[in-house]
Amino acid sequence: MTEGRGPSERVPRFVPMRGFGAGGAGRAFRPSRGLPAAVAALALLAVGGLTAVHVVSALLGLPVRLVPYEQWARWASTAAWNDGRTLAVASALALIGLALILIALVPGRGRMIALRTGDPDLVVGLPRRALARALSARANEVDGVRAAGARMRGWHADVSVRTDLRDTTALGERVRAAVEDELARLAPAHHVSLNLRVRGPS
Repeated sequence: MTEGRGPSERVPRFVPMRGFGAGGAGRAFRPSRGLPAAVAALALLAVGGLTAVHVVSALLGLPVRLVPYEQWARWASTAAWNDGRTLAVASALALIGLALILIALVPGRGRMIALRTGDPDLVVGLPRRALARALSARANEVDGVRAAGARMRGWHADVSVRTDLRDTTALGERVRAAVEDELARLAPAHHVSLNLRVRGPS
């Protein structure tokens, strides 16, 4: 269920999740991989459709030659397994199959980050841009920071700070403590590592 109106970056999503501690949040906000699934489905549909057309037309005595089936069949029946072309075709098919398996197994990067709440059965989804803005705003509140920006890269938060102070080490420690405190307050379900860069006066 969504709360409020407006652009998706500003609207958190609230998902009731029984068994949140068992990793339900990660499954709830995992992207669906819709585009690779659609491409694979269309490819299988095309191959199945061509096969059906060839089989039915051959049974009716009016074979349709949309693909050079006889030529491919002759080549397949005479080609040796150690032939270079055979190995190339087999390698290409193996790579395609491996890519499909990896796409299915490896989760993509979702647009929403799951946050823990006080209710163990409730997960809050925060857009990545909103989390980056929250970290940037918290860094800007630190004394001595002239400007700060943040960007999410996967499960890494890149925070850059500009200052007019010469002692960038001490400022960096204060900024890191403030940003980590903000992360602890928001409580992402997945650990977010922090990469901080502090630039002093030129």
